[in-house]
Amino acid sequence: MKKLIYLLTIGLILLGCTDLTDVDEDGISRDVVEGGGSGIDNPAAALTGAYSQLNELTGAGETFALMEHSSDEMMGPTRGTDWSDFGVWRQLHAHIWDPAHSEVLEAWNDLNAGIFRATQVVDAQGATARQISEARFLRAFFMFYVMDLYGQVPFRPSDAGPDDIPQVFSRTDAFDFIIEDLTNSRPNLPTLTSGADAGIASQEAADFLLAKLYLNRAVYTSSTAENPSAGPYTFEDVDMDEVITRVQNIIDNPYTDLTSFYHNFHWDNSTLSNELIFVIDNQAGAPTAVVDPFVWTLHYNQTPRACCNGFTTISDFYGRFTDDSDIRKSAYIPDMSATTGILGGFLVGQQYGSYNAPDSPENPLTDRGGNPLIFTEEVDLLYSNERMGIRVIKYLVNPNDYNNPGTDFIFFRYADALLMKAEAHFRKGETGEALNIINTIRENREATPLQSLSEEAILNERGFEMYWEGWRRNDQVRFGQFTEAWDQKEASDPYRVLFPIPQRALDTNPNLIQNAGY
Repeated sequence: MKKLIYLLTIGLILLGCTDLTDVDEDGISRDVVEGGGSGIDNPAAALTGAYSQLNELTGAGETFALMEHSSDEMMGPTRGTDWSDFGVWRQLHAHIWDPAHSEVLEAWNDLNAGIFRATQVVDAQGATARQISEARFLRAFFMFYVMDLYGQVPFRPSDAGPDDIPQVFSRTDAFDFIIEDLTNSRPNLPTLTSGADAGIASQEAADFLLAKLYLNRAVYTSSTAENPSAGPYTFEDVDMDEVITRVQNIIDNPYTDLTSFYHNFHWDNSTLSNELIFVIDNQAGAPTAVVDPFVWTLHYNQTPRACCNGFTTISDFYGRFTDDSDIRKSAYIPDMSATTGILGGFLVGQQYGSYNAPDSPENPLTDRGGNPLIFTEEVDLLYSNERMGIRVIKYLVNPNDYNNPGTDFIFFRYADALLMKAEAHFRKGETGEALNIINTIRENREATPLQSLSEEAILNERGFEMYWEGWRRNDQVRFGQFTEAWDQKEASDPYRVLFPIPQRALDTNPNLIQNAGY
């Protein structure tokens, strides 16, 4: 289905596609700027508005698209007249985007709007220490993505007028600014006590983001707007020590623990999971700005009747799952699979409408032309039919409410924190400690323990655990693999590790420079 029809159908994805006549050079609408700064008379409402900006990171496009479609674990193949969308998905997959790319612009706009909304609360008269700390965390969160994706960050003080030109932080300056925000906000943030608390900023969320920053510090100091580098990078022990310390803080919280894998993505994940660290909180049956990713990937004739029949993974990525006992590859989910015929994990082969038992599918499905609905490993970026491509189900389908399932959308998760700690130990030469952590995760996921460890094995394990959660590009860059060739993508130039600054931003902010190569 074409993207514009898709947006109208579900009405929730890509709400950040803004009328450019009402957007300033950093993606912030003029009415937001004119109503901002110390003039805010309701900091609580302004903080709620800053949190609501997180919804713009959950759709099929924009920030999520830049993080996933540019990686080796997601593809948006064109299916006849469906999903052509002026080539935006093909360009991301093939690494041939340019400064006019729509998702590059929309992500830029939404992330910078989040930074400004949070800054308004930080500077608001009458804001409490807790409100300021939550806002500083949110500002750091949005700024992290701008720094990671674009390599430079425009910053507009809350008392700036709509015609004032924002200053621009370099990548290293932005890194330091984010670290300061997180470090200073952490003491006034609450600690997590359950998954129900994960929808607000917490000390554990701050520690998670600090760990992510220090894990990638070698990338951010070596690859800049003027001189982008695809690696290899030199990781300092002092940074890895900081990762280990921050993750240990999370481990020491009595709430956090590994959870049965699919409970993290169940519609009751706020009560079933002990891995949720930072999420968008959703309530079952309540309208939400978060659309579960199953709508992007399921075929029209599957239950629920999905709108899109769109995104897939690629056979290269799927082929790394050589352990069939690993439930992350495929699993029967009793309260979902029986009535919908949908399994958790990767959907390959003949698809069914229901299951009588875990190994007893019923009601084989057909496509719209009456052909058996067999999802193939083969997929063509340019010319796919509606059956081609491996589909991915991570967020589960709530058979009682397809449209508003209540699933909390995850940004930060405990297993990711453990994997960061394992990687930090490995980069310090502490391979035994790293292997123990990874095998603890694999045991929980019913996978065979590893006997040895390498960089490739760690990157693979991150893929097995974190697929379609928005971290693959970040991981591939750090491991020096982002510009390598994979299925229907040739090796790309090193400058592709950064996205371009949108042309409109360059036209209106002389403090910005275009990233080298564009």
